[in-house]
Amino acid sequence: MERSNQLVNQPEESSANEPSFFEVLKKRRACRHFEPRPIPDEILDKLARAAHRAPTGGNTPYRFAIVVKDPIQLKMLKLVSPGYFGDTSAAVVICTDMKVASQGLGSLGVNQCSLYDAGASAENVVLAAYALGLGASFIKSYSEAALAKILELPEGYRTELVVSLGYPAKDEPPPLKKRRGGKITYLNRFGQPWTVQSIRKE
Repeated sequence: MERSNQLVNQPEESSANEPSFFEVLKKRRACRHFEPRPIPDEILDKLARAAHRAPTGGNTPYRFAIVVKDPIQLKMLKLVSPGYFGDTSAAVVICTDMKVASQGLGSLGVNQCSLYDAGASAENVVLAAYALGLGASFIKSYSEAALAKILELPEGYRTELVVSLGYPAKDEPPPLKKRRGGKITYLNRFGQPWTVQSIRKE
């Protein structure tokens, strides 16, 4: 499969109106309610570039992304994905070329590194989406065989994660409150709490 580096090599753009990184982190949540409005190709291009900014083990080029914006394909993705909620304008599918992963890193590349790096790539997409005023959500509960058929993936390629994308609905419900006990940080060793007085409690 021939893949172009055109997106990766384009210069990065920034805007004074874009929120800071830590503001984006605060906004980041799973969005499942969207407005029926298309995402411009310029924004989808930025999201694709964000996906490629994530690392790969040993700098091995085994990862690629598929931007899906065709309404019929999006409906098909939703039909085979129990975890796909809401009617989205687009999706980015993070995939792995398992032959390249195996040649570069062996079983470690196929079974571990490619999975970690797919998560890093998908998180880049989500953070970039929120920086650009979009909502997003990770999806892994889907039929791999059905998704591969929809995307016309040849044998030897694997989908890792789907990131659904769209403009959040104005009546989007508030995010679920995080469960207690999920923000634990230790200092130097297990059991020794990390405490800094200047940290603002959220």
